[in-house]
Amino acid sequence: MEGWHLPIALLCLLFCEVSVAVYKQWIPSTNFEDASNWDKNRTPSETDIVMFDSSKMVSVYVGSTHVLMGAHLPLDGEFILAPGAGFTASDGASDPSPDSDHNIHFLNADRYSWYDPSLWHTDLQNSDHLFSMDAELIPCRHDDVIFPPETSFRVDLGAGGRTISLHSISILGQKFSTDRELAAYLASSTGKLQFHGAGSLRLAPDPCEDPSGCECGNDEVKAWICAFLLQTSGGRCPKPACQGALKPVGQCCEVCGALLFLNYTQAFDLHQYKQRLLHTFLDLPQAPGVRMAISKVRRTPTLRGSGYTARGKRQAETMTQIQLVLTDDGAGPEAGKAAADVAQAILTDVAEQGAAFGLLRGDVQYSGSTGSTAGLTRVSLTSGLVTGMAIALALGLMALLGGLLLLHWTGWVRLWPLPIPTLWQRSEPASDQGNQSFDNPIFGNPVPPSVLDPGPAVEAVSEDASSPTSPSRDSGSYFTNPLFEADV
Repeated sequence: MEGWHLPIALLCLLFCEVSVAVYKQWIPSTNFEDASNWDKNRTPSETDIVMFDSSKMVSVYVGSTHVLMGAHLPLDGEFILAPGAGFTASDGASDPSPDSDHNIHFLNADRYSWYDPSLWHTDLQNSDHLFSMDAELIPCRHDDVIFPPETSFRVDLGAGGRTISLHSISILGQKFSTDRELAAYLASSTGKLQFHGAGSLRLAPDPCEDPSGCECGNDEVKAWICAFLLQTSGGRCPKPACQGALKPVGQCCEVCGALLFLNYTQAFDLHQYKQRLLHTFLDLPQAPGVRMAISKVRRTPTLRGSGYTARGKRQAETMTQIQLVLTDDGAGPEAGKAAADVAQAILTDVAEQGAAFGLLRGDVQYSGSTGSTAGLTRVSLTSGLVTGMAIALALGLMALLGGLLLLHWTGWVRLWPLPIPTLWQRSEPASDQGNQSFDNPIFGNPVPPSVLDPGPAVEAVSEDASSPTSPSRDSGSYFTNPLFEADV
């Protein structure tokens, strides 16, 4: 059975390739040498008779040679033997008996479910500062899944008939990237022993190519995930140590700390920003015990101004945002305080530097410490990009309006027919002692006939005058005619 042995070089190449991306690795095995698979919590010895349930299907990997008194094998199963592995009978071999004290029973392999988060290991760099939401503890639709080489397993894909989408899957050292290859393997005798249940597997060869990240896609199975996580606590969440605890998207129970939702643009890079948060805020001595989970989620905004229409009715639309969850190791009244301090520093950084990372806005919620009257605090602020654009737009409009008014006052542009008063003219207050007003003999009075028909004297002046301002020969006086000046 040397075909099951993977060379060390190929094993290293497989893990080196996968380690670049996010992957989740299956933890339990049905290996013969795994003590947790036996009811006596130890590997069978030469004085034992191994007992397999005849009605159960199982695939068992055997990594070495074992000496046994006897064995009761399943009706439908397989043993995958590593090079040099096998079984031999001891000198005291005898027929197995159901009630023998030498019997050691192989536990039911059907107990392992795909949706049990405790059975998966998530690859997280800087794991001391990072954690995942509960819904993201099992494989997401863009994850790479690994069932380690030189191991056997049996996993229940669920009773709901749900199709599980993955980017790729590696089984016994063989990586599958297309549905056709995987379907052929699942149809084999080994594939039927390893995967069971009404669910199915589907591969999506295209990885997550969005720099801002991709949604996990496990929202619809969150209830199943939480059921496994809470089965040891009677299906109930433990009471949080703080008042006003927070409920992040994708989390089964409330947490103490801070919860941020960030609006982003096409320039946002999730990996780049995560590294900034780790090195700028979480790696500092001022943030002891603070851990972070960051991912893209879909949610219905509930903060004031973002979840209501103009008439006050809730909007049904959801939006994608970057969720940032911060918790700490604080207990009692100190629970969540260190995380809240880090969240405040991050929110300030979003206002000052968010534009450089493609962030527009940050909404934050803080949990209140035990005994605090503040409870849940909600703060919303806009980043420097939006503020700068608003200021620049306001200044631009003011400059444009000022320029148009200046051109209007100087006569180059006529914006409206109303006259614009001269700003530097002062109106003198009327004096009661010296009234210098006079009546206009022309305006407001009937025009006398002498004005309409000036007579011979005025006509003579018009004929002999060399200019409109020539004096009258008869009267010895003159006047300026504005009509003649307009024609000149």
